[in-house]
Amino acid sequence: MLLRQDRAIIALLIVTDVAFYSSRNNTVSAADISTRTTLPKRSIEPLLQLLSKASILESTRGPHGGYHLAKPKRLITVASIIQAISVQEKEKYTEISSPLYQQVIKPFWEETDHKILKEATKVTLQDLIKSAEEKGMKRPRPNPIYFTI
Repeated sequence: MLLRQDRAIIALLIVTDVAFYSSRNNTVSAADISTRTTLPKRSIEPLLQLLSKASILESTRGPHGGYHLAKPKRLITVASIIQAISVQEKEKYTEISSPLYQQVIKPFWEETDHKILKEATKVTLQDLIKSAEEKGMKRPRPNPIYFTI
């Protein structure tokens, strides 16, 4: 369920940070993400792994390694980011056997969950980056491409 997942918001922040600060030939390190988001590195690393496993992010190893988007911003929806994190959250959840929960709370929560997910499929990472730029946030300039002949 989406509403139980504060980690989904953090995952959305992480992916948006990667989209905002990386470029075609430039990755973003977990340490940089941690610094900018003020989240502990150890708490974002499992999310980075889940997002990589879901093919939302790609990781590069080595001294200049880090993360970049696995596909274009226009193809990554907020829903896909939330769903990448949801898989692990559903495994942790313990079902409640109360009749009040089963007949009232759970159906309400699932319906609300469905509405949120439906709306989240309409918003792409490109939309979020555009919103950040409209609010005056400055993206770093990409490294120039050099050609030698």
